[in-house]
Amino acid sequence: MKMGLPTFVKKDFILARRNILIWLIILFPIITAFGASGITDTYSDTPKMVVLKGEQHDLPEEVKVLVADSKEQMKDWVFDLDAKIGLTDGGLVTDGREPKEAIEKAEQMLKGEPVQIGNLSEDLFEKVYAFNLYGAFLFFGIIILFSLVEERKNKTTDLQHVQPVHPVIPILSKVVIASLITVMDFAICSYLLHVPFRLGPVLLIITIGILLGTVLGMAMAFYASTETQALAILKPVTLVFLMSIPGLGFFLGGIMHNVAMADPFYWLLRLIHGLYTNEMNTTYVYLSLILSLVALSLIALNWHRTPYGVKKYHKTSS
Repeated sequence: MKMGLPTFVKKDFILARRNILIWLIILFPIITAFGASGITDTYSDTPKMVVLKGEQHDLPEEVKVLVADSKEQMKDWVFDLDAKIGLTDGGLVTDGREPKEAIEKAEQMLKGEPVQIGNLSEDLFEKVYAFNLYGAFLFFGIIILFSLVEERKNKTTDLQHVQPVHPVIPILSKVVIASLITVMDFAICSYLLHVPFRLGPVLLIITIGILLGTVLGMAMAFYASTETQALAILKPVTLVFLMSIPGLGFFLGGIMHNVAMADPFYWLLRLIHGLYTNEMNTTYVYLSLILSLVALSLIALNWHRTPYGVKKYHKTSS
């Protein structure tokens, strides 16, 4: 019976389903996306106001207003864990935890004075959301690397001996599984993080993320043939190359932006941020695509040097 990519994808899917690490990788960006989406409810550069039902106050449209049925309910809301300020004809109702700036803005609103709001929150939310959405791509290379390591450790390569296939098929099946996980995480996180959906840019970003993740995973495979070696490589790569450098360049800018420009995953992060700002920097697109294609070509030429590049075909003399 002839077997091909679907057979290997099915095998890798079964192995991935039983791997607790894969489940953690799937859940991590989704859980953090829930936390990031909660920022809009727990933080604002203007206070959330609680007013009594029936009272009229001239408040800016951007301010979140809660209407309480009674003074007791107003106090309950003001004194709960979330930061709110009560607004009545007699003055402000606070619990002492509000920052000075929030009190000053609430007093300005009580007097009907104009209040500057919105800009800080919008920029901050977009950056936090973009960095969190970027997390959907962080583990692509890790999935490929650990799939290779696990396959070698548990000797689950027998399928290749039973039905030999082109050497690219086993690798491609792992890329397919990692892509399915990444796309699922990206879709869920996009919904939670209010990504403005534009099909073209989204497909381009997913493609670039998959290409960069494949390059990273296969590049690390040159230096890791066991779980211990894989973990030793992953610690600095994840903390420095995938998180610290892109994050510092993204949030701090300036000289850190220049340093981070040497990191291809920083280009990906910038492209994701462009979904929120409606700006797609083509320089990052070209750099990512060219680097990925060149790197994959070099990896393909030298894959036989890795512990996983064993030749699958053996000629027998007649």
